[in-house]
Amino acid sequence: MKRTKWWLAAALMLGAVTGGISITNGHAATTNPQGFISQLKSPVQTVANQYKLYPSVMMAQAALESGWGTSALTTQANNYFGIKGSYNGQSVTMQTAEYDANGQLYYTNASFRKYPNAKASMTDNATLLRNGTSYNPAIYSGTWRENAATYADAANALTNTYATSPVYGSSLISLIQQYNLDSLDGNSSSSSSSSSASSSSSSSSSTTKPVVYDTAKYHGGDSGQTGRLGSKYASYRLYNHIKGTRASVKKTAWTKVGGTIDKPVYLDMRGVKQSATTGKKTTWYRIRFSRSATAKKYWVYGKALTLPTVKYKKGAATVKVDSASSGYYYDHVYNSPYLAKAVGQLNQLTAKSYAADNQATRTQDGIKSTWYRIKVGTKKYWVAAGEPAVSPQYDAVAYSAATGTKKLSGKFSKYTLYNHVKKTHFDQQTFNWPAGSKAGTKVTVNLRGIKTAYKTTWYRIQFSGDKTNYWVSARALS
Repeated sequence: MKRTKWWLAAALMLGAVTGGISITNGHAATTNPQGFISQLKSPVQTVANQYKLYPSVMMAQAALESGWGTSALTTQANNYFGIKGSYNGQSVTMQTAEYDANGQLYYTNASFRKYPNAKASMTDNATLLRNGTSYNPAIYSGTWRENAATYADAANALTNTYATSPVYGSSLISLIQQYNLDSLDGNSSSSSSSSSASSSSSSSSSTTKPVVYDTAKYHGGDSGQTGRLGSKYASYRLYNHIKGTRASVKKTAWTKVGGTIDKPVYLDMRGVKQSATTGKKTTWYRIRFSRSATAKKYWVYGKALTLPTVKYKKGAATVKVDSASSGYYYDHVYNSPYLAKAVGQLNQLTAKSYAADNQATRTQDGIKSTWYRIKVGTKKYWVAAGEPAVSPQYDAVAYSAATGTKKLSGKFSKYTLYNHVKKTHFDQQTFNWPAGSKAGTKVTVNLRGIKTAYKTTWYRIQFSGDKTNYWVSARALS
């Protein structure tokens, strides 16, 4: 028996739903969560109690895995939990999202069990949780009532066992709390003591507060990106998961990895953790100490690392990409603190040129590189500048000294003031003519530029009482 490594996204398997509840092959497809809960309450409680599991966790799993009963897998096969394989010889083939060993998301087709009704799906899932897998019969033992003091403990025991999602357990807990699903458990999620009816002591009960873990959003990147251990790295710790996002996160001492200031590290994933109590967000990185992608990986707080710096500048340029060149384009600046993932190869960019709206200067170990964000179709990607692969196209200008004064011509208002000669710099800016400007207004000239391709003349000017330099076409002056 095998199930998907990631819960099935409803968007991948979404069935047609018109609203309310519709019954198809004994399955309840609904856009109303309360209707879904009401429809499945009986089989969930019956099966979960029979197998000594938490009904609240089973209901939350069914809702999460099936998109509240709207996934195509559920509407077509009554499969609420994404269990793969066949059931009594019955199966359906669906597309599913998976994560590989490096945390990269990919899609593949797989066979999933087809059940005659919802209760059969609940029973099959309960059997899986009780019997485990052939290689580890106790892999899901953390979900059993005798081992889990609360529904939260049971939910968190499914993280990295039932699903590879690092926030699987906390997602289930959020659903249980939002829809009061713990009411399905009766007294199973509380610890109580009571006296006999003849005792003078009154009965009392206490409820164990569920453990709520921090959540994290993960962003994968190419594995060749690097950083260094910072000067205060020893103030932090190495972990096997982001600290606080699940139970039993293990620490590793720096002495075991030979930690030293400026020691190189290799990064392949970024996680943004949000505190469950304060809402504060912090950035974490998954690192290894070898170039090998199979080297052991650790999570560390971002402040333990020294990463390349990136400065961004908005502007405009036409960027030429040589489609015969090797290399890649990315979703972020490569080796930036965001971490980048290659989207495609430069030889796939077959247009003669692309419009860029953002320029980035990355500094890594004292070496600077320039990147441009270009628009490809409706999307934007980052490319590294460098001849001949990627080069911004600017007009060439020959500059020479100029002095004296000129006057604004009668047609000056048809022209624009710039911070540079037009189309010669990325950070091109325009300015309004100063108040009071009119034909005949005197300006001081301090530099001249001639665009070599067009033989047009430009002047850098200043207005009386204003030390700002402006560039303007010579046609605006007389």
